[in-house]
Amino acid sequence: MHTMTDTRDALQAARLAALHQFYGALSTGDATRLDEALTADWDEEPRNQGQDPGREPMKQFIAAVRQALPDLTIEIKDVVFGDDKAAVRAEMRGTHSQDFFGVAATGKPYAIRLHEFHAFEGSQIAYTWHMEDWFGFLNQTGAWPVKPAGDEQ
Repeated sequence: MHTMTDTRDALQAARLAALHQFYGALSTGDATRLDEALTADWDEEPRNQGQDPGREPMKQFIAAVRQALPDLTIEIKDVVFGDDKAAVRAEMRGTHSQDFFGVAATGKPYAIRLHEFHAFEGSQIAYTWHMEDWFGFLNQTGAWPVKPAGDEQ
């Protein structure tokens, strides 16, 4: 007998798989993984500078990020589900081996936290609200504190 709980558990498992595909695309550079993970009109907040909504622009963004941070990996630490949303706590690691954020490559490792919320349509992610610890990235790579203009020290 198929119960409502079985259906809910199957949907949650499919949504967890979508989250793993999403972060896996960022970790491996295999943007085709987004075809399963995201709706075609997926959007995010805040949007990356100059990026349009949709799965295809996100694929282009992944290619650019992987070029700048080629060893980037994201590890999901926790996922909390509620109705049609999920909260994710994750960690991004890598080496600042290429210019990024206008900061020349330092060769230094970084490990920053991600806290993100995802809204689903069926088993795919339709919308993402994200916050990454980019201040931590700048601090760990030595790009912080920024020297004020005219400061010769």
